[in-house]
Order: sequence, then C-alpha cells, then structure tokens
Amino acid sequence: MNFYWVYDLPNWLFATLTISASVAFSTIGLWISRRLVLRWFGGHSYNDIVSFYLSTAGVFYGITLGLIAVGTFTIFQDIERGVSREAAAIGALYRTAGAYPEPARSELRHLIADYTNNVIEEEWPKQRKGTPFAPSADRVTRLQKALGAFDPATEREKIIHAEALSQYSRMTEERRMRLQSIRGGLPMTMYMVVIVGAVLNIMVSWLFVVKLFRLHMVLNMLMAALLGLLVFLIAVMDNPFRGEFSVGPDAFEYVRDRVIKTDGP
Repeated sequence: MNFYWVYDLPNWLFATLTISASVAFSTIGLWISRRLVLRWFGGHSYNDIVSFYLSTAGVFYGITLGLIAVGTFTIFQDIERGVSREAAAIGALYRTAGAYPEPARSELRHLIADYTNNVIEEEWPKQRKGTPFAPSADRVTRLQKALGAFDPATEREKIIHAEALSQYSRMTEERRMRLQSIRGGLPMTMYMVVIVGAVLNIMVSWLFVVKLFRLHMVLNMLMAALLGLLVFLIAVMDNPFRGEFSVGPDAFEYVRDRVIKTDGP
C-alpha cells in the first residue's frame, strides 16, 4: 500500500490531516490510559522518573528527526539545483546553436525549443504523478542525431560544434539525474522509525500524573501537534517532484521565455 495520494492534497489539508491524526491519537490514548495509570501507579510521586525517561527519549528522537529533516531538505535543494543546471545547459546550447550555419542552425534551434516546451507541458505533469515515463526522450534522440550529422568545415565550426556537444552532454546528464529522482525518497523503514518514535514519545507522556486533567490534555495535544507537524515537514519534502511544495519547471520556463523566445528561431 502506498500513500502517494496525500501529495494530491493541498499542503494545508495534508498538514491538517497529519496533525489531527497525531492529536487524536494522543487525546484518545490519554483519556483511555488515565484511569489505568492511576490504578497501577497511584499518585504523582514518580513524575520525576517519567520526566527523565521522556527527556532522554525526546533527545534521541529529536536528533534523529532533525537529521532526517535536514537530509530531505538537502536532497530537495540538490534536485532543484540539478534542474536549474539542466535548464541552463539548454539555454547555452540554444545560444551556441545560433552560431551554426544554415540549415543546421534552424533545425537545432527548432529541436531545442520543441524539447523545452515538451518538458514543461508534458513531462513535468507526469513527474508530479510519479511517472518515470519520459515523453521527451525521442526529442533528445532527434537532437543528438542532428548534432551528430553536422560536419564542421572550418576551424571555427569545429570549436562551436565541440562546445555544443559539451553542452548537450551536460544537459543529458542532468536530465538522467532528474528522471532517476522521480521515484526517490526515504525508505519505508525510515518512515517507520519516524512514526513509531513519535508514538512512543506520546505514550511516555501518558504516564505523567497531573491533577488537573485538562492541563495534561492540553500539554499532550501541543506535544502531539508539534510531532505531527515535523512528520508532515519530512513527508512534504521527501518527494521533490510531487505535491504542492515541489520542484517546478520554473527554470525551463525562464529559458523558454527569456532565451528561446527572445532570440527567436
């Protein structure tokens, strides 16, 4: 069973569901366990011991959660930078193609513009659904064949052609990295550690005996809401191309609007 359907929800709704589930579990569990704790352990003389264990568990869990959150954000930023590098390589290749003689210049620029539009209009929506299928692959192949078919006649054309091939290689390398990242993410084992850790921390907090039950309930709910918010943060960044908070085709759109449309075919 996968939970990718949550990325189809708006962020506010995803966050609300995550926090609500955490708070509901905390509230219901505290209400059920209250009488059992009082019956088994009596008064609040052992609260110091519970506090020690909760602090210890919280420190280890907090460090683990922080490292996971930093790791997911770092990966998110790396993928975002990779997309920017791919788009920059496309823009540079389009500009370099302008130095080719006709008819190679018009053909190359047309293929590059067509590829860029296809990535924005067709490939990106599929990425957001987690589909590894790359509808622009045939356009990459046609561009490669067009570059390979060109035979430079002068020293100047050789230099231009070598630079174009280098830019094409950078583009395809970043493209492969992007496609490999579509179905990336934390392994299920890691998510189990995050969720089970949150559950255990909440359960330890049930062992406190607070005379004013409403105060205990509010404190428990606040703690559960914080844990739910942190789990949401990790989940929303874990799949960089999915959901409302995701890497978009902004870099490609910039190249299309500021380089391709400005220079013209």
